[in-house]
Amino acid sequence: FQSIVLGAASLPLVITYPLAKRYNPLPQLHLGFTFNWGAILGYCAVAGDIDFAITLPLYGGCVAWTLLYDTLYAHQDKHDDAKLSLCSSALTLGNEWTKPVLHASALCATLGFGLAGHNAGIILGDSSAIPFYMSLTLFSAHLNWQVLTAKLDDSPNLANRFRSNAYVAPILLIGIATSKFLMIGS
Repeated sequence: FQSIVLGAASLPLVITYPLAKRYNPLPQLHLGFTFNWGAILGYCAVAGDIDFAITLPLYGGCVAWTLLYDTLYAHQDKHDDAKLSLCSSALTLGNEWTKPVLHASALCATLGFGLAGHNAGIILGDSSAIPFYMSLTLFSAHLNWQVLTAKLDDSPNLANRFRSNAYVAPILLIGIATSKFLMIGS
C-alpha cells in the first residue's frame, strides 16, 4: 500500500514535467526530481518500507547526476531552445556558470551515493566495502572528467559525454552488488 501512495505522490511531478521547459528556468532539475522518484519508490517496493537515511541521499545523488548529464545534453539544444523561448539549465547557467554548477552536482551525486551506501551498511574501513568505494571513486572521476572535458558549444563532444553515463552506471552497480555479496559471505 505504501508503494501505491508513494507512486501517486509522484503525479504532481509527472503532470508538471511537460511544462517545465516553458516555465522552469532549470527544467533539467525538474527532470531529476521526476525521473528519480523511482529510487524511493523502488526501495519501498523491495524493502516494504522507506528508510529515509538511505533513500533521501540516494534520491539526492540521482537528482544531482541527472542535472549534470542533462545540462550537458541541454547545451546541444540551447540555440533552438532560445529561438523557441524555452527554458533550460544551459541557458540559465550559460557557459560561465555551467561547469562550476556541474562540478558541484558531481560532488553532490558522489556524496549522496556514498552516504546512501554507508547508511545501507557499506561502511568505509570494512574490507567488504572496498568494491563499492572503488566504484564510487571511478564514478566520481568519470563525472568530473565529463565536466572538465565538455566543450559547451561542441555538440558531438557533449553527446559523447551524455552517452558515457550509460557505461559508468554499471560500474557503480557492480561495486554495490559486490560489496553486498561480500557482506553476506562474511
